[in-house]
Amino acid sequence: MLLVLLLTLAACDGGGAGPATPATPAAHGSPDGRIMTADQGANTVSVIDVATNRVIGTVPTGASPHHVVGTPDGREFWVTLFKENRIQVFDSATLKEIGSVDLGGSSDDLTFAPDGKRLYVSMGQDNMVAVIDPPARKLLTKIAVGRIPHGIKVRPDGAELYVTNTADNTLSILTLAPEPKLAITFRVGADPFEVTFDSDGKTAYISNFLGDSVSMIDTAARQIKGTIKSGKQPAMLAFVPGLGGTLLWIANTGTQEVWAVDPATRKLVQRIPAGGGVHGVVPTPAGKVYITNTNDNTVTVVTAADGKVLATLNVGTNPNGLSFVPNP
Repeated sequence: MLLVLLLTLAACDGGGAGPATPATPAAHGSPDGRIMTADQGANTVSVIDVATNRVIGTVPTGASPHHVVGTPDGREFWVTLFKENRIQVFDSATLKEIGSVDLGGSSDDLTFAPDGKRLYVSMGQDNMVAVIDPPARKLLTKIAVGRIPHGIKVRPDGAELYVTNTADNTLSILTLAPEPKLAITFRVGADPFEVTFDSDGKTAYISNFLGDSVSMIDTAARQIKGTIKSGKQPAMLAFVPGLGGTLLWIANTGTQEVWAVDPATRKLVQRIPAGGGVHGVVPTPAGKVYITNTNDNTVTVVTAADGKVLATLNVGTNPNGLSFVPNP
């Protein structure tokens, strides 16, 4: 799957106009926070102000930024680099790089523990998960998982880590206390890509990029309990309040739209148009949802309440992962 995605990225280095000039400190004061997009083809992170839906800054990064995630307190954001052996750390207020951690290999996705004391990074080329101490900026250990791991997420209670292994069609679950340890690996759908959880952590949802489906995992039993039909090539997932309930939004790369699905009935509630190569989907507390369109070099902004498109924003080339970062 990573090969498919990378070929798509390589073929799409044109598109919309570039983002705005770097943000001024005053732009950081917006009460609704910001969206950060990892622009893999431009070696930048674009900064979007949620209140105004404007690109207010562009942050230079290392080679091929793949995903970006803010710390739980919003003070920092961390960026994985697909073509370097390190990850970068940026100050959320100044947008300046303040550190990096050498991983010894390229990195894909990343996720913080709920308390921010640990960061977990998928290393797809090495078949490993890196464990980092964020305050110390230190690599603690690496743990072997399946082949070409990509999606990675800590369960809401902080007890377990879920990792999708794209080449094996498997999911690895790691227990995190007292130290991270591989507990079980089992098959899910074809080319499992990303993972998210419902609010209580009782069910995990795995997008199967080449299976056009989402696997539902009973986290207590550690087994599949159901399957949701998706559009073609589902990528990132997010739970979003609105449209009559809290629904699972699925970014379908192959059909250029996001599906809002009722997880209880597994029924499609609404189709939301996006752009070419729709990839990431992230909600914000202000009631907006942001969607990256990798092939179009844009971000689609949608209202969570009714699924209507508010705006389409030009960002850097090949926007991939994105994250909401509250103002520090």
